[in-house]
Amino acid sequence: MKLQKRTSAWRSCALTGALLLPAVGLADETHVYGIANFGSPAAGLCEADTHPVHTKTASAFVSYFFSLIDAGKWTDARSLNNTFARADLFTDAAKAPAADARDTSANAGVDDADVIFVHTHGGHSEANLRSWLVMGSSMDACSAVTDLHMRLGNGKLDIAVIKACQSGDYQVWKQGGYRTALVTSTSGFTLWNAFHGNSSCGDFVTSYVKRYAANSKSAGVGENWIDEAYDKDSGTNDDDCPVSIVFGDTQARRVRMFESGGWRDRHDTGAKVASTYFYVGGCDPSGGQVLPE
Repeated sequence: MKLQKRTSAWRSCALTGALLLPAVGLADETHVYGIANFGSPAAGLCEADTHPVHTKTASAFVSYFFSLIDAGKWTDARSLNNTFARADLFTDAAKAPAADARDTSANAGVDDADVIFVHTHGGHSEANLRSWLVMGSSMDACSAVTDLHMRLGNGKLDIAVIKACQSGDYQVWKQGGYRTALVTSTSGFTLWNAFHGNSSCGDFVTSYVKRYAANSKSAGVGENWIDEAYDKDSGTNDDDCPVSIVFGDTQARRVRMFESGGWRDRHDTGAKVASTYFYVGGCDPSGGQVLPE
């Protein structure tokens, strides 16, 4: 199915075979994790290149939710940057001992929020069907890994926006890696915005993240991400390839969430037994294959 900007939607095989419900009457919370400072594990940090823009983008994203709070349209927003971003806050109790699993920890864990934004370094392994996000502290683990740590939506989380290289790899998705790792059929989690391949970084990212947050209050939470973050480079193997993975029971529900879901209009996509992968056909990044036309 062809959508805006040659965006294509691929559907995974379902394990099995509504109404669209706005998120009202609940406490709406946002957590952002901007991880900009890296260094040696001996200093309590994780090894990667320091990128100050990672916290700038987190600030741009969360500032929009502060404006919603001021308008009485959102409840709470928190920034957990650098060393406050730890692997245990991404870890579900189904995948680790309780002492190491704090994803539902109040005002800190990823599954204690309705919406999260993460900007850090990342990677993937097709062989192991996983992606990982580099953390700001070596205290627990230096990476939060999709299959080893995460199971989303057993708390509150609906939407994750991940600005990290290789955080939504096509081959990992195609082989079922994200659906089997991130959700169960009863999870509330719906949408994982990420990147196939490597993504470029700079102050321009702050600008598009700010626009994306402001334009996605009521609709386009998946589609706007691809529109804002996609970049076609003049060379080869250097495009920025944003993707949106939506989980749910029918293709129609997943497309509705991608196109018309928003921060304040989060749709019920049903049982998380399948997923759709939205992307720009022919996008050619470093760190990943050319996406199918």
